[in-house]
Amino acid sequence: MSAARGTLHLYLGIAPGVGKTYALLAEGRRLAESGVEVVVGLAELHDRKDTAAQLNGLEVVPPRCMPYRGTSFDEMDLPAILARHPQAVLVDELAHTNVPGSRHDRRWQDVEELLEAGIDVVSTLNVQHLESLNDAVEDITGTAVRETVPDEVAVAAGRVDLVDIGSDALRELMSRIYAPGTADRALAGYFRPGNLAALRALAQQWLHDHSGDRATAPPAHDGGPGAAPPGERIIAALTGEPEGEHVLRRAAQFAADSHAQLIGVHVREPSGLAEPDPPWLEGQRRLLTELGGRYAQIAGTDVAQAILDFAEAERSRNLVLGASRRTPGYELLHGSVISRAIHRAGPVELHVIPFRRPPKRPLTARLPHLSRHRRVPLPPRRAAVGWLLAVLAPLAVAAVLLPARATLGLAGALFCTLLAVVLTAVVGGIRPAVTATVIGFLAADVLYTRPYHNLRIGHLIDLVALLAFAVVGATAGLLIDILARHGLQVARSQTEAENLARLVADVIADGPRTPAELVDAVRRTFDLDAIALLRPTEAGWQTEAAAGGPLPATPDEAPFSAELSDGRVLVMAGGRLTARDAQLLRAFATQLRLNQEKIQLDRLHRG
Repeated sequence: MSAARGTLHLYLGIAPGVGKTYALLAEGRRLAESGVEVVVGLAELHDRKDTAAQLNGLEVVPPRCMPYRGTSFDEMDLPAILARHPQAVLVDELAHTNVPGSRHDRRWQDVEELLEAGIDVVSTLNVQHLESLNDAVEDITGTAVRETVPDEVAVAAGRVDLVDIGSDALRELMSRIYAPGTADRALAGYFRPGNLAALRALAQQWLHDHSGDRATAPPAHDGGPGAAPPGERIIAALTGEPEGEHVLRRAAQFAADSHAQLIGVHVREPSGLAEPDPPWLEGQRRLLTELGGRYAQIAGTDVAQAILDFAEAERSRNLVLGASRRTPGYELLHGSVISRAIHRAGPVELHVIPFRRPPKRPLTARLPHLSRHRRVPLPPRRAAVGWLLAVLAPLAVAAVLLPARATLGLAGALFCTLLAVVLTAVVGGIRPAVTATVIGFLAADVLYTRPYHNLRIGHLIDLVALLAFAVVGATAGLLIDILARHGLQVARSQTEAENLARLVADVIADGPRTPAELVDAVRRTFDLDAIALLRPTEAGWQTEAAAGGPLPATPDEAPFSAELSDGRVLVMAGGRLTARDAQLLRAFATQLRLNQEKIQLDRLHRG
């Protein structure tokens, strides 16, 4: 029978320097004096003598030295603490990010393993590190905090104590700790009395909202959705832009207030090219998992309608969108997603979240990336070359061949100009190709048809030749357009296949639990020749489970590998693996990793 889960005692500080570490060690001394077997897993002393004095009489588990980029860092020795297995352990700075190569990426995950082992944990956390308050703290202080802890971790704590020594005392302490110049900047910035008062109120409100009888629904935020019926879902639209994190956090607050499930959805507009995900999307998906939500991806050329159709399929009455950064001119030409969603919403309530900060670059510089209605989006440099060829190539051909006009004739000139049009079509697409056709048509008419140097055409045969040239030139651009349409369908099919791969990951996460069942299910689903689940050890890679053969011994030897959340790596091999197969497997592995993280957070919440 497994040991009972340990309990978490959390000291929540309103700001750095309020004395969380001192309170942590003082609690350790109290536990030791009462007969509890307690050890210090890690304490950040910051060269403070009064805090270091609290270590006297306490057993300290020496930190583990972790090399990284030519430097060594002291990290908590989790294996040593688990082997020692005390009744309680003191772990400072819950939001800390571990050095790459550690057992877990984040210290709160180390603490979760200690709790699962039945060890009580006393830890510390500042209010700015709570995930749901991250944006609010940045608005108050102007300082962005990158290390955050999911709220579920703190909510699952058996006890949370607020640590606060008062604004005046904290400012006086900061003036003594920091160097003179640094102290002045800190007191005039982060540690301003108004900031500290706001942080104090924020921490007290969070404690109020997350304590007491959790079965009683708290009041809804102003402007947020009201109470939701059982099983209600709140949909948050993910654009992949940095502002999406703010939209997600606001949607998570709405979901928490109405006891609803949070779903983040990203609409991929098929373009005919194998485009990577937007650079910010992976971080938003991870944030969504930490906030307790699930991710979905759909395909559609009409973003507003695709999101509304998804909300209808999920039976959701609430849709959260981020305000648009597009210029009025762009929306006049291409339409507004928010406006279309409002007009078509029907019974769905729309909540538009304003953006929090100005764009990092001018909107005019973003227009090439926002122009989503082109049939085949081309790289900017290639598009520029295409338009340059459209203007210069027909004129250059006509000018170069002019000395041979008498012997070459109109037909020869048109044939050579047609080569320039085809080259333009290949490089720039249909629009530059049509432009090149028109310019070539006019140049041939002026220079190669009698009477010369005007637009009159004296012979019917010349008119027929020019019209035939126009038809052939336009056809070259049309063929590219047809290929682009085919690419749109391919991209849509690929997106749907990736959704199926994520669905398979959801099913596997809810079904098989053992490594052997996992690898067998993945191998059968994707028709792989061989698959292995490898775990890193000090002696190298150890095979935890495998199916098929021959098996790759390391991730580097495998045609495809995907790292899971706990450091383990799925390595896969198959003679039939193509680039698209690898893309599907990557989507599957990412979703499987996120599901594992969500299961871990759900255990925290239930604990």
